Amino acid sequence: MDGGGVRFGHLRASTGGLDHLTGTLARVTFPSAVDRLRRLALLIWTTIGALILFAFLVWGAGQVRIIWLPLAFAAGLVILLDPIVRAFERILIPRVIGSVFAFAVFGAFLAAVVALIVPVVREQAAAFGQTLPELYDRSVAWLQGVAADVGVDPEAFWTSERIREWIADPANQEAIQGLIGGFGSGAGRLLRGVAEVVAVVGLAPVLAFYMLLDLPRSRRLMLELTPPSIRDEVAYVTTQVGRALGAFVRGQLLVAIIVGVLSSLGLWLLDLPFWLLIGIAAGILNLVPFVGPFVGGALAAIVALLEGDFTKAVLAVAIFTAIQQTDNHIITPMVQRTRVRLSPLVIVLALIAGGSVAGLLGVLVAVPAVGVVRIIAGHLWRTRVLGESWEQASEAMIEETPRPEGRRRRRLQEEKLFDTSELPSLEEEPEKQP
Repeated sequence: MDGGGVRFGHLRASTGGLDHLTGTLARVTFPSAVDRLRRLALLIWTTIGALILFAFLVWGAGQVRIIWLPLAFAAGLVILLDPIVRAFERILIPRVIGSVFAFAVFGAFLAAVVALIVPVVREQAAAFGQTLPELYDRSVAWLQGVAADVGVDPEAFWTSERIREWIADPANQEAIQGLIGGFGSGAGRLLRGVAEVVAVVGLAPVLAFYMLLDLPRSRRLMLELTPPSIRDEVAYVTTQVGRALGAFVRGQLLVAIIVGVLSSLGLWLLDLPFWLLIGIAAGILNLVPFVGPFVGGALAAIVALLEGDFTKAVLAVAIFTAIQQTDNHIITPMVQRTRVRLSPLVIVLALIAGGSVAGLLGVLVAVPAVGVVRIIAGHLWRTRVLGESWEQASEAMIEETPRPEGRRRRRLQEEKLFDTSELPSLEEEPEKQP
């Protein structure tokens, strides 16, 4: 009896302990499930809120789209001039004075370029206007010959003489008046648009000046608003973005100038008409990857063929082919020493998307924008998912062309063939942490 009571009490105590343990597990498990549901709901509502905020920002950006053009030009000026201002700061010159001097140097450079090329451009534009009817008649004669060979009526192509006769015919005056009225309204809209663009772009230097003055304070404010747990990482990533973006913009502009000068010089040596106009067009279009040399070569070949000189057309194509190869293998690697690794397919798709969204401005900013997105997204993926360090993620995203060493003799197996020291960054890089 006593033994049974002891065993029963022991069993009841064991059962009570089991119930206590089960209740404890239930209390531990149940809040975990609730926490998971809470986190899932928070994630869903955060995603919905982010999408709504993104849609609102896109809508707001469309409502104030007039400000994006001057802001884009101002940002480009800041990227170009900030290294000069920082160089002055390193020798203890105040940022205000350095900014004024940088703008003065930039303005003097533009004035010198305009003074040199505008007279020649004006002369060649006038010559082009005078020879345009003749060039048109030559083009029509060539098209009529091709049409006759393929069995198409050659009279379908009007010569300039036939166009003048049609204009002089009184029976066509009503159609001419309607055509002029349509051109007049279109020209009015075009003039208003051009005046609007000029007025807006005129604000870019003012915005750029104030942005240059406030740039250090803006950087500090951005870091102060960043949570302390990720502040060093944000500073590191923004430094990498600034380096890559600055190198791309300055390098692309310098490469465009070099291509324009080489194109103009080559066509001048070839004694091709309108050599400066074609060279300027090739240089400006070289701001868009893959476009400048191709368009310049096509224009030069067309002008040479209209002049009736097939040899000059072939030589013009050869000149632009040599310029393109020199640009791809020598000029760009030397100038753009820090580049974001983007495949040609990504660049072409970015250009198409940028052009469809924002026209010419979208084409100009598409590639650097995609480069910035690649750096940030690649950093997050490699550090958060693949577990790589900041330096490893940066090396995977950004390519730095090695700089050749000079004058010093060295053996290939004992010393480095290239000096791979990092380029100076736009700002002091924070301490890197893995």
